[in-house]
Amino acid sequence: MSAELMIQSMKKLIEIHQTFCEIAKEKTECLKKGDIAHLRSLMQKEVVQLKQLERVEQERIRLVQFFIQGKGLVTETGTLTELLPYVSDTEKEELVSLQKSLTEQINLLKQENELNQQLIQDSLRFVNLSLDVLKPEAETGNYGRPDKEFDDGIQGRSLFDSKA
Repeated sequence: MSAELMIQSMKKLIEIHQTFCEIAKEKTECLKKGDIAHLRSLMQKEVVQLKQLERVEQERIRLVQFFIQGKGLVTETGTLTELLPYVSDTEKEELVSLQKSLTEQINLLKQENELNQQLIQDSLRFVNLSLDVLKPEAETGNYGRPDKEFDDGIQGRSLFDSKA
């Protein structure tokens, strides 16, 4: 049994992660521009890609386990490392190359997501600062009565009598 199906599965995983990277870059631009509507549509695309990623990853695990069991061995996790000792040298080289490429895509995606997270945090800080400027907290100061028991029901009256 050859590892061709697993190679195809790895290629699909790389394509999905490339799509995730493209979406993450678009999200960065949306965050910079403040285009929330487009950001929502990108997040919906991400959900679709995430479901596809889960499906392909489960398929890959199943293929690795099937391959290993076909060799008469037992596997627990279905990782690529468990598979490598049992494939031909050319397939091993291709699988290792694909694994390296997938790792690079994952790292790129991680960097893009960290940048997006930082942009969102900066935006939230700016919004909070703007809200604080527009509506500062009420300060009590020294000019009030220390105890509210002497309140004669004269709330809302000015210090100056406007009829005078």
